[in-house]
Amino acid sequence: MGNFGGFAPAKPKLTKELHIELMRLVITMPVRNDWDAAFQLCRRMDATLRQVPDIRARVLLIDDGSTTCPVQKDIPSNLLALERISMLELRRNLGHQRAIAVALAHLRQSWEADALVVMDADGEDRPEDILTLVGAAKKAAAPTAVFAERGKRLETVTFRAFYQVYRALHHVLTGRDIRFGNFSYIPWTYLDTLVVFPELWNHYAATFLKSGLPYVRVHADRDKRLAGRSQMSFVNLVMHGLSGLFANQEVVGTRVLIIVLLGSVLLLVGLASVLAVGMFTRLESPSWSATLVGLLIIVLAQALIATLGLIFLITMNRSQLGFLPIRDYAYFIRQETTLFER
Repeated sequence: MGNFGGFAPAKPKLTKELHIELMRLVITMPVRNDWDAAFQLCRRMDATLRQVPDIRARVLLIDDGSTTCPVQKDIPSNLLALERISMLELRRNLGHQRAIAVALAHLRQSWEADALVVMDADGEDRPEDILTLVGAAKKAAAPTAVFAERGKRLETVTFRAFYQVYRALHHVLTGRDIRFGNFSYIPWTYLDTLVVFPELWNHYAATFLKSGLPYVRVHADRDKRLAGRSQMSFVNLVMHGLSGLFANQEVVGTRVLIIVLLGSVLLLVGLASVLAVGMFTRLESPSWSATLVGLLIIVLAQALIATLGLIFLITMNRSQLGFLPIRDYAYFIRQETTLFER
């Protein structure tokens, strides 16, 4: 596959008379001021990958508009498994989803490897689970992505409750059950497909589901942050969820239209039943029933008009690519620098 971003091509290695084919792995993580956690994670990652002699790994940290710089004395050194730690400095803060989109396009254009791992840099994605993702991919009959499905979560009860509501809403409006986030392993060839999805600009996991590329899920519990505090506010979490729905806007718009039409049909049936009772029986309808029916008709009519307008806008947007990762990513990159190399 050519050079691995400056590395010589991988060569087969004989260990205990068994042929081991080396895997060239890139691990990318968005970072915004969380340098302490990111560097601790790199050290843990190095200790974990030392157990696997057939993996050659490099790390690309995405500096998502940080207001602090990495301190030289804190940068890991004397690493044995990680061969290089690079930093991709962005010109402005984009948010972790858009930072991932820029990184995937940059990697597709400038690096070469066999597979990519996307994860968070705060330590909640455990480095030990990288081996779980890689192991699941190796067991697959054909190249496939592997996503970490969350089991035990350490968030508050309120967060978990809202997350379950979001999952249910996402399933109803898209027909897809999104049970995973960024933490994933993807074959390098998948980048060719992902970087031409405009939706990647807003939501990595939802875009992957939309792409139709094969994947499997494995269980992986969340861990505690290694340092610092989360910068993800409740408003940002809501926006993140809405971005997942936006990535499937055509399906969402169509399903909303179907729901509104079904509601209209049910209202008409109810209205016909009320009229039938008044015309063919001696029962009298409550005095407020006519007012209620009128209000429901107005609400459903407005919902139908709004939904049709939404469908129209979605149809118009389909003819416009907007942000295209493979085309536009370079505008947001200031430089790539090497923090560690052995």
